[in-house]
Amino acid sequence: MTDFNFEELLEGYLPEDPTRGEEREVTIIKKEITYTYLDINGKLEGRVKTEEVSEYKEGEVIKVQIISEDKEGNYVICSRRKIEERENVEKLNEIWKAEETLKGKIVKSVKGGYIVEVLKINAFMPASLSGFNQEEKSLGKEIVVLIKEIKLEKNGLKVLVSRKDVKAKQDKESFDLISIGELYDVEVKDLLDFGLSVNINGLSGFIHISELSWNRIENISAEYKVGDKLKAKVIEKDKNKKSIKLSVKQLSKDPWDNIENKYPLDSVIEGKVVRVSNFGVFVELEPGIEGLVHISDLTWSKKIKNIDDYVKIGDQIKVKVILLDSQNKKLKLSIKSLEQNPWEAITEGNQIGSILKGKVVEVKDYGVFVEVKQGVDAFIHISDFSWDKVGKDFYKLGQEVEFKVIEIDGENQKIKGSVKLLTKSPWETLKESYKVGDRLKRTVTSITDFGMFIEVEKGIDGMIHISEVSKEFLKNISDKYKVGDEIEAEIIELNDDKEKVKLSIRKIEVDNQKAEERENIEKYSVVGEE
Repeated sequence: MTDFNFEELLEGYLPEDPTRGEEREVTIIKKEITYTYLDINGKLEGRVKTEEVSEYKEGEVIKVQIISEDKEGNYVICSRRKIEERENVEKLNEIWKAEETLKGKIVKSVKGGYIVEVLKINAFMPASLSGFNQEEKSLGKEIVVLIKEIKLEKNGLKVLVSRKDVKAKQDKESFDLISIGELYDVEVKDLLDFGLSVNINGLSGFIHISELSWNRIENISAEYKVGDKLKAKVIEKDKNKKSIKLSVKQLSKDPWDNIENKYPLDSVIEGKVVRVSNFGVFVELEPGIEGLVHISDLTWSKKIKNIDDYVKIGDQIKVKVILLDSQNKKLKLSIKSLEQNPWEAITEGNQIGSILKGKVVEVKDYGVFVEVKQGVDAFIHISDFSWDKVGKDFYKLGQEVEFKVIEIDGENQKIKGSVKLLTKSPWETLKESYKVGDRLKRTVTSITDFGMFIEVEKGIDGMIHISEVSKEFLKNISDKYKVGDEIEAEIIELNDDKEKVKLSIRKIEVDNQKAEERENIEKYSVVGEE
């Protein structure tokens, strides 16, 4: 019979004593409030804090780390948390490398940020990466974070997380999913003077006012309000700026398509006045199609002071298409082109010398404008008012005037007229009444160093040069004559070119002296005897 040592044999069947730091699978024997007891397959039972295994039941097998025996040597102190920390650190590393998000809970607010528990590990989240505002309550809040950094330092593991980066990551993913040309449901976030700020799948998008409608929108707030739900089409994405531009109007057909067939050049159509500016009016032909009637195309008249005197917003008017640029979406319309150019009728039926009538529509310091017919004005210079000298107030607004055409320029649309030419000039009348040699008795009207003047007829003065004032030498005319004296003088020259009358007193005196001498000769002469 072979000898054997029973104690050695028994030692082979007894479980090995656990060593410090060893990880071992154990079975939960009993759970109490403070501690939970474990079968660790050793000489002693294991003990772990119940709070570390709260989610496990009696009989379940779990993994723990051996810490040490208690002071009395009754139990082996174990830790489930150490196992979880190791496993969670490994998970954190995997999540970090995969750039995945994970849930956490804010457990404490500290200087410069927050302590966030992630996988039972305390991590630090700077305030700048939290995305919270100062008024927002954050303590105890469950959040989703992204791991920014994991670092093992002397005093333990340092984990840096960010809530802000999660939003950026989500936005990037959402941005990448947005497709140009696709339709999306959006919600109006803000009304701007130049468009709408909208929410598109959690991102910010923008619809410019020009992309809201084919019609012109004057007041966005009258058409939209915050919270409105719209369908819009993505028309542009900028990855660098993370901007998304959308369009509502592109959901419908562009009314400018096939515009040439709808509104060909020279066609006459009816539209509605929708806007009035200082340079013209805008007429809507149909929703999305507007044309401009420039102020110069409203009427043939050039005396427009107020466009509202011709058309008002809301008026239905007829217009003629005079320019169509479909590429640049420009439509030029005309009201005056619906009628014949009045200048054509004027130039066809009248010529220089024609007699026209009209009403004074404008008074200037240098003359008046007379409206012959709507759109046609003639100008009469102040010098053509009358053969007499008159002032600028000779004619009043609205006064009817008849005149003779003295200049007509249809190309430049100008007519000049004269009222005084309807009658003979004082000069022509004078020439018919007087001739060289006629003697006149008139009153001296003025005296100068070189002569004196008399009024031959109204509006025509005659001059008597100092050399013709007297047959005697006069150093000063005023020594013999003064203004108001009645004198007799003979016409010695009628100058057609200058329309001047020259007279002489000296000639009458000389002629009278010669006549007297002849008379004396005849009277006192003696005939000799034969």
